[in-house]
Amino acid sequence: MSPRLRLLAFLLPAMLCGAAWAGPQRLDDDELAQVRGADGVSFAVRLQLNRPDDGSIGDSRLTIGQTVDGRTTYTVLKNVGGLIQMVGLNISAQTAGDGTNYLALTLPAWTKFTDTGFESLSVQADPRGPVTDSLGRITLNGELQMQGQLRLWSH
Repeated sequence: MSPRLRLLAFLLPAMLCGAAWAGPQRLDDDELAQVRGADGVSFAVRLQLNRPDDGSIGDSRLTIGQTVDGRTTYTVLKNVGGLIQMVGLNISAQTAGDGTNYLALTLPAWTKFTDTGFESLSVQADPRGPVTDSLGRITLNGELQMQGQLRLWSH
């Protein structure tokens, strides 16, 4: 008999016991409130927006229209994009000192920006027209470290 078959013959009876087939159990609200987990769920994020891997930049636009006194103008952000990497985002259920439950969202411990921002900002009548005047541009390159939580209570 091969080592795999011997291991399967040893483990199969244990895997087929009644506890393995018990399935999920329904909990009432009081029992559910007593359930405790570990540290919640942690995330690492890599957001690559309008920046192909070859480093090229297309012609993308984010437009916001506003109408004032019957006249519509558009704020146009040209070539919005970049690469944002974040580590240390965490979501967890917590209990405050007074016994109330809340959801804790930790700020990312480390964030890196690579060519993140927009090429130009303009206000114009035609959102698809050429950008002839720019009110500025933003480009972020660097790293950021944060600490703290955003706490959310439901009512």
